[in-house]
Amino acid sequence: MFFYKHDICLDRSMQWKIIIPSLLLVVGIVSGCKEVKDPEFRKVDEFGLKNLSLMDATVGFNVTYFNPNDFGVTVKEAEADIYIDSTYMGKFVQDTAIEVRRQSDFTIPFSGTIPLRKAMELNLESLPQRDILLKADGNVKVGKAGIYVSRPIHYQGLHRLDEIQLNKKTP
Repeated sequence: MFFYKHDICLDRSMQWKIIIPSLLLVVGIVSGCKEVKDPEFRKVDEFGLKNLSLMDATVGFNVTYFNPNDFGVTVKEAEADIYIDSTYMGKFVQDTAIEVRRQSDFTIPFSGTIPLRKAMELNLESLPQRDILLKADGNVKVGKAGIYVSRPIHYQGLHRLDEIQLNKKTP
């Protein structure tokens, strides 16, 4: 089968009719967008035990940020590998979708299951009396109007458990 040039290519006038409006649309979108600022970390709190079994413990905590942008978004999915004092605790995920208002604080609830043998590596008796190094690496999907983008999560900071306000709720 032979293809002729006009069968697979648009003629020049048709190409310009597609290219020029497309370029104008892209320029309009780019010039109309303000710079998107990353959320500002505020705190980690409400650590709590959600469930305990002979093999593992399900733990939850909240991470609060401030949205410095003039528009709101939805935080659809978040997941992060959590380390305490360089010990890998496991993958923690966001419990529910979060609506984020413009220029306001918002909180993302995370939960994950930690094998009990990992928890024992932390020297649990000394945790309330010392600083712990909390590290999180993962991704979060944020968006608006059904369009979502994935953004990286990288956090590392020292925390004292007695300052974190342990969640007193039991299952």
